[in-house]
Amino acid sequence: MNAHMINIPKKLTGGKELVVLSRDEYEHLVRRNQEIVEVLQIIADGEKAYRQGKTIVASSLDEALKIYAKS
Repeated sequence: MNAHMINIPKKLTGGKELVVLSRDEYEHLVRRNQEIVEVLQIIADGEKAYRQGKTIVASSLDEALKIYAKS
């Protein structure tokens, strides 16, 4: 890896540390974050449905589909 050192004046960073990423890596991390947000929303929706009694209990997908078809 070719490491290069660049000094950024503290008055530009407000005294905070910076991390520099390639655009590809940044875009990958943004996409990954969006996927995580979507999954967490699906989980929250499922937990809400469970608390509201809108879920079914089944031991297999086939059983769940049969129960669901009856309701």
